[in-house]
Amino acid sequence: MELMVKLSILADAAKYDVSCSSSGSSRKNTPGGIGNGAVAGICHSWSDDGRCISLLKILFTNYCIYDCTYCINRASNDRPRAAFTPREVADLTINFYRRNYIEGLFLSSAVMRSPDYTMELLLKTIMILREEYRFNGYIHLKA
Repeated sequence: MELMVKLSILADAAKYDVSCSSSGSSRKNTPGGIGNGAVAGICHSWSDDGRCISLLKILFTNYCIYDCTYCINRASNDRPRAAFTPREVADLTINFYRRNYIEGLFLSSAVMRSPDYTMELLLKTIMILREEYRFNGYIHLKA
């Protein structure tokens, strides 16, 4: 699957995680307007000093072994599925950061294969960012 297709699926799926302030925004695009008010993938959070911080907000995967009835990513839900590799997430994050689109990463995930396996993949992603790319930006991580 192409990287941009994965990004589209997994950024859209991340909007259901309401931990980030701009999640679930009902703001719509207006015809002839400038900018994209309904874009998925970038969310905004605020620092203690009131500064707005742009974050790349994505799921690592929306494949899930569980079937929680409240969750959009539950195993029985018929929706497009995708999964990144740790390298893909690290590269996307660094490329967006270098273009000044984001200041950090909000990475969440459904549970693929097992909770431990999923967390190992997430941690591998963070290791690439912190150790190989020397990324000092903000990272919010949860599975």
